[in-house]
Amino acid sequence: MNQILTLIIPSGWPQESRACPWQLHAADGRLLAQGCAEPGQWPAADDGDRCRLLLAGRQVAAQPARLPPPPQGERQAVIAAALEDSLLEPAEHLLFVLDPTPLADGRRCVASVGRARLAALCQRLRELGWPPAAAWPLALALPSGQALALGGELSLRQDEGFVALPLDATLADWLDLLAPATPLRASALDADAAHTLAAAGKRLQAEELPPLRIPDGPGFLVGELAPPRPHVDWARRLRPALRLAAGLGALLVLTAAGQWGWHAWQARQLRSEIARQFGAILPQTPMVDPILQARRQLASRLQSSGALAADDFLVLADTLADLPPEQLPLQALAYADGRLHVSVARLDAGATERLAAAARQRGLTLSPPAGTPPEFTLSAGERR
Repeated sequence: MNQILTLIIPSGWPQESRACPWQLHAADGRLLAQGCAEPGQWPAADDGDRCRLLLAGRQVAAQPARLPPPPQGERQAVIAAALEDSLLEPAEHLLFVLDPTPLADGRRCVASVGRARLAALCQRLRELGWPPAAAWPLALALPSGQALALGGELSLRQDEGFVALPLDATLADWLDLLAPATPLRASALDADAAHTLAAAGKRLQAEELPPLRIPDGPGFLVGELAPPRPHVDWARRLRPALRLAAGLGALLVLTAAGQWGWHAWQARQLRSEIARQFGAILPQTPMVDPILQARRQLASRLQSSGALAADDFLVLADTLADLPPEQLPLQALAYADGRLHVSVARLDAGATERLAAAARQRGLTLSPPAGTPPEFTLSAGERR
């Protein structure tokens, strides 16, 4: 939102008079300009500019009501139900808004405006290029005890709400009734109102218009009159996070590539070392599975020198000696091609764990026991 135009709308605008007071504020709240003129003399609107309406005089009414706590008590239907017995027209013809500040006894000041009246104002202002972003009673933007005269009416803010008084011969009587002792501070926004305030004598103390304190939020603009939500440029907002994510992603890829290269280099070094040692052990043998080939060559040389190889029967059968006969009741043994096939009457979990530990200690492979009765195989070399 670039600029916001605050329009103080009299009850007779635009039918009785096309001029109304206005204030132009920057996005940060600074007052840029102000005046009282017809729409053709208002500041020009740019894309993104919005206006706020402050509704003066009898077009808005106020009364206190006891409501449920928010957010339930801020719903239009709940407010209408609470005021049903005191409304002068059907609730569906009205829109409601609450004074943000509760009264001393916990009640809320409820302001109401005609739905058709406000819809017509919004439509007219959109045609003028100033789409409304909020609409509030003028009195709720004034401090308590302050009055503002405009368009033949006096909008008066009080501790328990606000009232609209006619600027005519009955004004003094109304002032005596509402504030019999204390003079009221009043500001005039047109020449006729200034003349009436001067004639009121001591009952009204004329002064300049104080800064307006407009409540936050859309006020009366709810439902079909609610202002459109501002477009959020998510791409611009997320751009720093996306840049950070892209940088972290690139760093992660580079780190992974570096680790892959390091592991590949280590693997090449290990293969080169295995090939070198294999060539020293078996210089005339083609290398297929160097570890298995070296193990077989070692077993052959051990056997040729009279020593036991890892796959000899005695080495394999020695594993069975780690378990007592009652835990490993043998039924059959069969040795062939460096493998010892064993069949037992029974084999519980504890015995299986002890047998596996004995095989690992000797560098042997134990196949998982299976079948009934259980059978397993012992062979040289740990399972890879």
